[in-house]
Amino acid sequence: MATKNLARTVIEGGRTRFSKWNRRASNGAQRTHEHLVSASLTSGADADNVVYPHRETAYRAFHDKLGPAERWLATQVGRPWNKARSELFTRFDTRTTPGRHIVFEHLLPEVEGRRWLQRDYVVDCFGILRKVKRT
Repeated sequence: MATKNLARTVIEGGRTRFSKWNRRASNGAQRTHEHLVSASLTSGADADNVVYPHRETAYRAFHDKLGPAERWLATQVGRPWNKARSELFTRFDTRTTPGRHIVFEHLLPEVEGRRWLQRDYVVDCFGILRKVKRT
């Protein structure tokens, strides 16, 4: 059943494929090294010189389900940006961590942008939200 509440629909969708692969690979390598060290200890190796290897860090990367929020933003093209922005803040509760994450790290940078991101939307001189045409 579809959710009418957009803020509840747009949530983190688990880890990215690369993050899952990286975690599994680092765990497998760690288990292999520990098995080899344990086997050498049981075979009578000098325990003073044996050290278990340090685990490599597997960083977390999350996959956000942003499709509904991006479609909502696309429907706002042609409207005054001030009205669309106020509706954005009423739809997404910025008092919660997921709401702040979606609004301030995904939706607003697409319009207001940052230097290192390429914006998908722009506000024209009349204050109307427009989609950027790519060549």
